[in-house]
Amino acid sequence: MWILIYLYFQSWLKEVSVKFSQLNDEQRNQTVDHIIKLSGTTQLHLLYNRLEQLVCLDFLKLLPPELREQLLLYLDPKTLMVCCCISRLWYHVISSSVKIWQNACRRYGFQINRDFLSSDGPYWKRFFIDMNYRRVQLRKGLCFDHHVYDRHLRKVTAVYYANGKLATASESKIIQLWDCETNVCLLTLRTYASVASIRFDQSWIIVSSYLGHLVSWDMVTGQRTVEYQRHVGAVFTFDYSKDLGVLVSGSSDTKIKFWSLKRGTLLTTLQEHTSWVLKVLLCSFPRLDNSDNRRHLMFSMDKSKVRVWAVSLGFVWKEPEGLYITSLYSIPLHMDGMNLFIPGLHFDNAFLYFVKQDPHLRGHSLLCKWNVRLGKMAREIRLNVKIKALLGIGKRYAAVVAHLNNFGSSNFFAFDMNNLDLVAVSNLPCSRPSTTDCSQLILGERDWLNGLDGKNDKGVLLAAGVEDNTVHIIKWLPRRPLFSDSNNS
Repeated sequence: MWILIYLYFQSWLKEVSVKFSQLNDEQRNQTVDHIIKLSGTTQLHLLYNRLEQLVCLDFLKLLPPELREQLLLYLDPKTLMVCCCISRLWYHVISSSVKIWQNACRRYGFQINRDFLSSDGPYWKRFFIDMNYRRVQLRKGLCFDHHVYDRHLRKVTAVYYANGKLATASESKIIQLWDCETNVCLLTLRTYASVASIRFDQSWIIVSSYLGHLVSWDMVTGQRTVEYQRHVGAVFTFDYSKDLGVLVSGSSDTKIKFWSLKRGTLLTTLQEHTSWVLKVLLCSFPRLDNSDNRRHLMFSMDKSKVRVWAVSLGFVWKEPEGLYITSLYSIPLHMDGMNLFIPGLHFDNAFLYFVKQDPHLRGHSLLCKWNVRLGKMAREIRLNVKIKALLGIGKRYAAVVAHLNNFGSSNFFAFDMNNLDLVAVSNLPCSRPSTTDCSQLILGERDWLNGLDGKNDKGVLLAAGVEDNTVHIIKWLPRRPLFSDSNNS
């Protein structure tokens, strides 16, 4: 008997289905609505479950693993964190993917250590969360500690940082070398003139003066070694190359001079500038096959232009014959005939970076990226701040000092050059530039400008001579990892 009932029901159901398929959309809607009204609790529960399966399809479950991962790569890191909360499946798929979290790190400018490429997806997720927390703290200015070196009697005119040490010079004609880790003065030297610029390495300390000469001291013994005589104006800037064995200086007498680094003899003088030479930069620039490390570029800057020079040693029978200097081209700095000089000139072996101030847009600046090989502008980044000095450029971030009215009490900041997001802020006491190139300001460790990696956010961030005759030091506070193993990368 039940078999006949079942067959009759199947026949009736087939007949109803055929008639339902012949209805138009409006008639179908009325039929479904009528059936819902006639349904009881059991039927409505069944209808709810079926609708959830049909309407709320989990496409992530349906896609193949390769396509699933490729699709998630398009999501920004913030959205990824939200997606981890959707379901257990989504959490497992996103958290276990190395590729997804490494891509999230690159989006925020975090460095991926090539020597430690873990295949553990949760590790890279923890690394991203840890670095992102540091990034949030940076934007609030909570990652820095401030120190003061106050052994100078008069205004500090020049500072320079390298390898954990800081050299300072003041109008009291005293040069001091500090260990920034222990805050201890290691060496004190006296000079005969106020220092305009200072540099040092493991071998010697070199300074330039407002009287037109340069002097070097042995780093170990503190004995004066070489004197470079002289310009007829203040020497605001200099640079040197051990590969070429030369020192180059720029002065207010509008001349650029090349000196023998070890002997102090004058090699040649360039007179192409018509105003004060405010910056010289001597950089190694090997051929594309890296075959010659004695080939250099020099950049010289005055208030209206940057000149680009090729500098190399000539050789005869593998012996140095002489120094060859060729002017390549010049880059104008003025906008609409107005010269608004902004200190800062940086070269990353491919592009030259400098800042122009727009006279028509008050409070705006242009960060210029110049392609040196092609001799043309690669990019101009408009910044909604009035920049006081360009301190440093990395592969990802740029560091600048702005005027106080841009960010309230903060005047140091770093920004992401890819998307112009603010990366770090801090407060630096007010100080007037001691030279046109702001030689009393120096950026400390620079590797973090290439992106945070969990290890490079330490040491000295910035040093500055301020108007109360002290040196103000900003240091990184130690990072406290949210996860114990995230700092192994």
